[in-house]
Amino acid sequence: MTANLSIPTIQAAATAGILEYTERGGGDVKWVVREAQLTLEELARPEQRLPLRSFVRLIEAASSATKDACFGAHLGELCSLRELGLPGHLATFAPNVEAALTSFARYYYLLGDATDVRFEKREGLASFTYRVLDPQSWPRRQDAEQVITMIVMLLRQWIDPSWGAVRVCFEHPRPAEAREVERVLRCPVRFDCDSNTVFFKLEDASRRNPNADAKLFQLLSWFAETVTDSAACAAGRGLGSFAEQVLFSMDTCENLGHASVHSVSRALGLEARTFQRRLRAEQTSFSELQEEYRSRQAVKLLERVELSEKELAIRLGYASLNSFIRAFRRWHGVTPGQFRERRVARSA
Repeated sequence: MTANLSIPTIQAAATAGILEYTERGGGDVKWVVREAQLTLEELARPEQRLPLRSFVRLIEAASSATKDACFGAHLGELCSLRELGLPGHLATFAPNVEAALTSFARYYYLLGDATDVRFEKREGLASFTYRVLDPQSWPRRQDAEQVITMIVMLLRQWIDPSWGAVRVCFEHPRPAEAREVERVLRCPVRFDCDSNTVFFKLEDASRRNPNADAKLFQLLSWFAETVTDSAACAAGRGLGSFAEQVLFSMDTCENLGHASVHSVSRALGLEARTFQRRLRAEQTSFSELQEEYRSRQAVKLLERVELSEKELAIRLGYASLNSFIRAFRRWHGVTPGQFRERRVARSA
């Protein structure tokens, strides 16, 4: 069976360092993985999509296994944003702080779904916000403290080793270890807030990155922008139907990592709820269009004789060859092998 694409997901790349730090802290790695209802095989592939709630459980379980109540903050001190896939690489090579946080926020959806990530300038301060929106992903203290600490560490490396933010806010309740969190962040920390946000001086947003790579940043930005431009491309090609625009954007998102409700809706410039409402208006659903997309892709890939049926199944996201064969028979009335044989016969 394939994954339920209505469930928010995140790339396994986001788990970088969690198991290593668990083992270093004397925690039982296998227990941590079981608690998250994941497997080591899934975590070994950075591009693998994991349920967002499983990721949140993983880092919370790691905190319990190591008896480190500030696991997320301590991990954030060690892990670079570069670990976080394409958005992290964009931030790492950006020319300055504002470009780094703006690009990270803009393209975060390529890494994870159902997450509010924003860079803003208001009331004389700059701010970066990170908040998981999935209500099933709770508690999520460790995840929030890790990401905010990673942002603080990035700015500290670029600006000054003694740099500190104006303040940091977290949505979770004040923990017993609040002083340790303040020690790591080196600024006042508030809890029970609406979101997880780091506020810093406006002039710090223009601080330059000493390790900037203008050409690489431009290339990665162009690559990421391909997804954002997919809706405009679809309209330009005369894809008047909203369903056809969704299918076009699915293809772009899949080529850049993963097509989910959240990544496709973001590519079309829509909120997830608005996106779902538009689909219902056309009397269809994301899962139905996902089936249509897989059907089209299967036919296209079958023309490549060098690909085995098992390789096709993997590329289309099926857990087993039998699942793919059953789906293909449902779509086209024949097995993939029979379909390929008929194509070859007609060509001959």
